[in-house]
Amino acid sequence: MEDSLLPRSILLIGLLAFSAFFSACEAAFFSLNPLQLSALKEKKGSAGQLINSLLEKPRDLLITIYIGNELVNIATSVVVTTLAISLLGNTGVGVAIGVGTFLLLIFGEVIPKSLSLKGAESYVLFAVYPLKFFSDIVQPIRKLFTRVAERFLSCLGLGPFHLKESAITDEEFKTMVRMSEGEGALDADESALIHNVIEFGETMAADIMTPKIEIFTLKIDDTLDTIFAQITQSFYSRVPVYDKDGETIAGILYTKDLLRYKHLSPEKFNLKSILRPSHSVPKSKKIKELLDEFRRMKRHVAIVLDEYGSLCGLVTLEDILEELVGEIDSEMRKEEDPLVRLDSHTYRLSATYSLYEFNETFGNVIHDQDHDTIGGFVFGLFGRVPRSGETVTYENLKFRVEKMRGARILKLHLTVLNGFSPVETEADKIKLRAT
Repeated sequence: MEDSLLPRSILLIGLLAFSAFFSACEAAFFSLNPLQLSALKEKKGSAGQLINSLLEKPRDLLITIYIGNELVNIATSVVVTTLAISLLGNTGVGVAIGVGTFLLLIFGEVIPKSLSLKGAESYVLFAVYPLKFFSDIVQPIRKLFTRVAERFLSCLGLGPFHLKESAITDEEFKTMVRMSEGEGALDADESALIHNVIEFGETMAADIMTPKIEIFTLKIDDTLDTIFAQITQSFYSRVPVYDKDGETIAGILYTKDLLRYKHLSPEKFNLKSILRPSHSVPKSKKIKELLDEFRRMKRHVAIVLDEYGSLCGLVTLEDILEELVGEIDSEMRKEEDPLVRLDSHTYRLSATYSLYEFNETFGNVIHDQDHDTIGGFVFGLFGRVPRSGETVTYENLKFRVEKMRGARILKLHLTVLNGFSPVETEADKIKLRAT
């Protein structure tokens, strides 16, 4: 009896190995996304082409794997049962059921599928030729099973079953881009552009808008001299104009429309008559849709409204394009100071303002070795991606996020609370500006 146990034990190990092979094939082949398949086809020669060929008929491939798996699993159950009966007699039948189930579940399913998913591309390259050989052998049986299954489905009123091609997710695509950058196929700028395109579809107007507090505006009753003076300093080509109530936007002033009135008597000037209609959008507007509206309506600026219909920000065509290609340096754009003093206790900061310079100005008040910029420091205080308008306090410094772009802080508003004052010799150098 002992002589027959050894060959049957070896046979059992071999059957479990075949069970693992087919289970791993199922997991690995059907986990490949279109990008991986395309890369295999281009870089792995005939093996890559064969993998793509098998997956062009996913139903046939799946049935082939199932046939192999079921044949092996049935044989495994028979061998386990004969071994158990040889060792335990008739009571071994019950033991065989439990032991066989355990062996097939652990060594024939869980372990091989888990391992193959971690290295799906490597595994399919290893398995494709043996699997193709087995597929050719069982082709007649596969066709028979397919016809029987289709007849049965037809009797139930169901049409033929077809597997759908799995769509690639954004995260999978980002992973492929990072891998391509690491391999040198893409440079950093190309990688950044692709990531921006992926994020572009989900970005909302609220994420990129210039907040209300930062918008340069005019009033409907401003005089011609006042308008020329302010526009000359601002360099903006399109300016929102408030109505008399100071809350609603009467329209958009195109500065080029002012040229004809340069020598006109101020008494004859009527600002309202030259305003262009404003285009308003909700904060939740997707910028992808807004870009299409700009193109269709031939507009370059939109007023962003909150849930109550009040002005909360402004989005320009340039803001949207910067989401794709990064910061655009306009010839008319003035160089902005990274730190602007608004009054004795409030400041406007660029997020790229050096933490070292901040401490030089305010007297070494922030003790942080992990960040180089004030934006990075404030981001760390939140511990998450903040939203425009959110505030956070550090000792006697209250920071409010004024502008975000995606997950990046662009501008901050700083309020110096009571009991703290900056170093006068440095702070006095900061230019005081009106809001």
